[in-house]
Amino acid sequence: MKLIQTILILTGVVLLGSCKQPVEAKKIAIEEKTWREGIVTDEFIYREASYPSCHAATIAEMKNGDLIAAWFGGTNERDPDVGIWVSMRKNDTWTEGVEVVNGVQNDTLRYPTWNPVLYQIPDGDLMLFYKVGPHPSSWWGMLVRSSDNGETWSDPEKLPEGYLGPIKNKPVLLADGTLLLPSSTEGHGWNLRMESTKDFGKTWSMTDTIPKGQNNINAIQPSILFHENGKLQTIGRTKNRALFSSWSEDNGKTWSDIELLDMPNNNSGTDAVTMKNGQHVLIYNHVLPDGDAVKGIRTPLNIAVSNDGVNWDASLVLEDSRISQYSYPALIQGSDGMLHCVYTWRRQRIKYVKIDPSKLVSFPIKKGVWPGPTKERYKVAVCDWMILKRQKLGAFEFAKELNYEGIELDMGSLGDRDTFESKFGDSTEVKKFLEKSAETGIQISSIAMSGFYAQSFAKRPTVKKMVSDCIETMKKLDVKTAYLPLGVQGDLVTNPELRPAIVERLRWAGEEVGKIDGVIAIETSLSAAEEVKLLKEIGNRNIRISFNFANAIKNGRDISSELKTLGRDNIAQIHASNTDGFWIENDKAIDLPKIKETLDNMHWLGWLIVERSRDTTQVHNREANYTANATYLKKVFKNQ
Repeated sequence: MKLIQTILILTGVVLLGSCKQPVEAKKIAIEEKTWREGIVTDEFIYREASYPSCHAATIAEMKNGDLIAAWFGGTNERDPDVGIWVSMRKNDTWTEGVEVVNGVQNDTLRYPTWNPVLYQIPDGDLMLFYKVGPHPSSWWGMLVRSSDNGETWSDPEKLPEGYLGPIKNKPVLLADGTLLLPSSTEGHGWNLRMESTKDFGKTWSMTDTIPKGQNNINAIQPSILFHENGKLQTIGRTKNRALFSSWSEDNGKTWSDIELLDMPNNNSGTDAVTMKNGQHVLIYNHVLPDGDAVKGIRTPLNIAVSNDGVNWDASLVLEDSRISQYSYPALIQGSDGMLHCVYTWRRQRIKYVKIDPSKLVSFPIKKGVWPGPTKERYKVAVCDWMILKRQKLGAFEFAKELNYEGIELDMGSLGDRDTFESKFGDSTEVKKFLEKSAETGIQISSIAMSGFYAQSFAKRPTVKKMVSDCIETMKKLDVKTAYLPLGVQGDLVTNPELRPAIVERLRWAGEEVGKIDGVIAIETSLSAAEEVKLLKEIGNRNIRISFNFANAIKNGRDISSELKTLGRDNIAQIHASNTDGFWIENDKAIDLPKIKETLDNMHWLGWLIVERSRDTTQVHNREANYTANATYLKKVFKNQ
């Protein structure tokens, strides 16, 4: 019997189509699933660029077998300096990005460029479609070509009046030689249509607007899928909280009324491709907007597969982080049979992922719900220095005993030293901490630079060494968040003259921690509204806020209101405790159920870290104080 069960389990893991998996195997496999099976390569096309923001990547395989990607990059989307950049993947390495076209009209006028789309004509030129104009409602279609695998490009040619080309996703070549370009317009509401050319751009034709159906579905940015007997399907983005679908039985000349699929959409771009085996693959954000909103967060980024284009199975989670966004993906199947996708990574970089479709493990998506265990939204940690276990291995066992799931490890004291008094520079010690974390199951939530509670981040001459040492520790311990309290000497309310120095140093720190894809979470005495202004002034997405209940309470601010003002993507972690006086449960200033409701509605996820909130009648009783706080946090946030 055990042998039969083992065979069923292994069979369930390797089969692609979830409908073919035995029920018992499905349950066991889904509990063990990492949602990363099948990923062969996961890398950035670039880490540094001459511009701060990028978006809307596209990918194609060229005649020589190399991959080429393009995207738009500049100061920010809609800024006139935004141009179209390309990079080729040669010998498993991406070349440095080069701007190949922009929106310069004359010596005094330049418009932004938008949404490049690559298409390789079989045995012909490589086509690069893009848009130029002040905004999507008034942009126009442009095209350049390359006959030497992306090395050089023709002069830009404007598409015929009224034609936009493929809006976001790749064209497809029909059996009769027609190139069908999935298109849409935004000038007078959202509308879908198809454009086509039988001679790769010499002559053009266009369909009528695809009917919006009885529900008046607002849709743009379609992808095209192939079905049996020449039937086509288009699928993509809406303002209706779900993916749309429409069908054609005459090679894309006419289309059925748009309908909504039982698949969520956050009003963000998607892409899809039909593989050589006839199966369909979709890349998209599997997330609904808050409440009744039509637009939502752009994380996680997912891949699903389908045999019929209607019923989809969950396969991969490419990205899932409290730091949004992961968006505007593009997807192809190469001649090697692999799936190749590119997408926007936090508007800072373009990411490339290669997937082996034969190794995908998939499970049905029912009623729009991603199957299996989902990422735990909230976890509860404790500061190691507050439980008197700073940089001690015993902190892990003690945290477990106190009912916590993680520890915020401190870099150590500062005093007059050039850097923190830390043992994490010793690789042997680092190994011990990693082993103890694995042994106890207690994770490291973040690395704290608590020395800055009393030291000046604005004035210390060796700040760069301190921060660099912390980042190196994060890298060694595989931790993505560092905690940086600006403290008394860095209080921007009482010392506003320090702001320029603090902003300058945080900009540098953000660049440095970004090299390990990390975040520095700063704690300030400012209001949430002022913190938002500070983050904008810093202008680096790797600097976020470590929100502290105690700061809000001390200044008479409502915690939930402050959280809403800050917004989901600005909060890296939360110090979920007050100054000493009461346990969290007995503190009338902390309405924890309301706070949870607020964070739920924001779709925030992350670490809730206990620093103080000790009962003053037994302030030295670590076991009583910290166990009580962990238990109440878990009761409210995790129903435990």
